Amino acid sequence: MLPSARVVLARRLRFLPDPLFAAVLHAIFQGEISTLRHPRTWSQLLAAKNLQDPDEVVHTTTDKYAVRAYVADRIGDKYLIPLLQVVDRADDLDFDALTRPCVIKGTHGCDMTLLIRDVQSMQRWKVRATVRKWLDTDFYEAGWRERPYRGLPRRAVVEEFIGDGVTAPTDYKFFMFHGRPAMVVVDQDRFTAHTSTMLSVDWKPFKITGRFAGAATLPEQPADYAEMLAVAQKLSSEFEFVRIDLYNVDGRIYFGEITHNPGGGMVRLQPRDFDLALGDLWRNGTPVPARFVDE
Repeated sequence: MLPSARVVLARRLRFLPDPLFAAVLHAIFQGEISTLRHPRTWSQLLAAKNLQDPDEVVHTTTDKYAVRAYVADRIGDKYLIPLLQVVDRADDLDFDALTRPCVIKGTHGCDMTLLIRDVQSMQRWKVRATVRKWLDTDFYEAGWRERPYRGLPRRAVVEEFIGDGVTAPTDYKFFMFHGRPAMVVVDQDRFTAHTSTMLSVDWKPFKITGRFAGAATLPEQPADYAEMLAVAQKLSSEFEFVRIDLYNVDGRIYFGEITHNPGGGMVRLQPRDFDLALGDLWRNGTPVPARFVDE
């Protein structure tokens, strides 16, 4: 079944109660039947965790505006992307105050991002309409019932467009288990020719596949990679599993977001043994076997 067909089918099943809906979603996207009562793999553990009411700190760190205070307290505000505006109504966006490239994001969901490269030529009515649609959306209900998003305030933030103001910066995603890194995913050209390269912590490719193809050549490791690891560890120390997203632009590290349920728990990793290996790491602290690393 094509990914788009899976999405259409899953959306038609939103009438199901939460436990059954979660199990059916897992079957559709992961290709396996599980009641999720005794989760063993990483994807099963994500789905099972998503059926529990999260701690308040999970809600706070899911909110793309509220998380800024958490980050500033943990690692300092020097890692935050400069904030230009925060609004809870699309009509309150002050376009006249924008003088340089920026990024507009919904703080209460996923796939709510606009890259504004030229503030002078942007269609203001179109931007407002898009942001208004975001703010009218209960992402918990409209998405896959991801508990961390339930009840979040609906807001939009305007941030500085870090980098050259044209190309989306490379996104470094650190998969953290009990405060320790297990995998780094390097996302490049996210809004054009998206590649997603999955690496071990010592920057060797994993012999696995996911939603997107890896880059044709190995991405360059940032010079201050050790500092990025330290930042990810400080931000993840409270959680059994979490993904910490960082940017590295002109030698400066920026915080991106904290994600508790990557891809809604529906990204199918191949081979399936790797999903189980991440589950063993989550449950028992067992290191990912070397056979998954491309030497």
